[in-house]
Amino acid sequence: MKKHTNKTLIIAAATTALAGLVTGCGTSGASSASGLDCKTITMVVPYAAGGSSDVVGRALADSVSNAEGIRVEVVNQTGANGTVAATQVATKRPDPCEVIYLPNGPFASMPHFQDFQFGPTDFHGVSAVNEEPILLLVNASSSWQSIDDLRADADRRFTYASSGTGSYTQIAVAQTFAKLGAEAEGIPFDGSAPAITALLGDQVDAVAVHPGEAMQYLESGDLRAIAVYGDERLESLPDVPTAVEQDVDIELAVFKALYANADIPDEAATELERIFGEAVESEEVTTTLAALHSEASSVETDKLVPTLEAEYEANGPTFVELGLIDE
Repeated sequence: MKKHTNKTLIIAAATTALAGLVTGCGTSGASSASGLDCKTITMVVPYAAGGSSDVVGRALADSVSNAEGIRVEVVNQTGANGTVAATQVATKRPDPCEVIYLPNGPFASMPHFQDFQFGPTDFHGVSAVNEEPILLLVNASSSWQSIDDLRADADRRFTYASSGTGSYTQIAVAQTFAKLGAEAEGIPFDGSAPAITALLGDQVDAVAVHPGEAMQYLESGDLRAIAVYGDERLESLPDVPTAVEQDVDIELAVFKALYANADIPDEAATELERIFGEAVESEEVTTTLAALHSEASSVETDKLVPTLEAEYEANGPTFVELGLIDE
């Protein structure tokens, strides 16, 4: 992970000073007295449309628009599992009218595999949003009913799709095959939706995704869930055992949150925290999370950046032990 210097927060002494720093902001929407003066808030969702991040992002946008009268534009900007968009938000001129919705992987996992121009301290945590368990899926036309069946075929070369190299979903599958002693090739896609499409088309043997992204295909009988990477089975899929139950000691989940550039003014950051914190608790968002079999995040918003830093440090030895990276 590249070293970077913590940025000094720009403090707006007055509303006029704040207005001079803001691009893309205007006189309508949140009042200038509140510290945020945006005609439109851009919410970057760095994954393809149709995935769980996109669905939750749009629910958050609708909630803010309905409650605050501010237009929130969702922009799907794919590339390198969110890191292209994250780099742009972290390195360009700070914009209080822009937030990005990211999982923990681009901060805590992926930097172990390649260098990036950003780190957790380049961002301000706006609001913790949700946590999503991870499922291991195979095509229903395959003969695999469990991880034990994969173990029995460990002498073959497997392929699996993921939403990007270094994502927690990709790590879950890579760790699984490593623990089974099986050779496996990961094929990254720009989001879970195209990764699932690859599995549906028998282009790969397996994929790990979140329940909300997979449920329609499980219900239709096109795909089969053979493991959940959590400490307990899901209420919605009680017949699907955990990986641990199948002698694969892996417990992984993804938490997602909204972030802004760390250098936005304090008043703007406080107002973003308020409006998006209220949105997370709104009926639009809670209903959406329930439909996706997701839960509100247990990470406190002011602990987002420290949590990401701690996860990054903890992941390194694990990845070395599994042979995924060099020491």
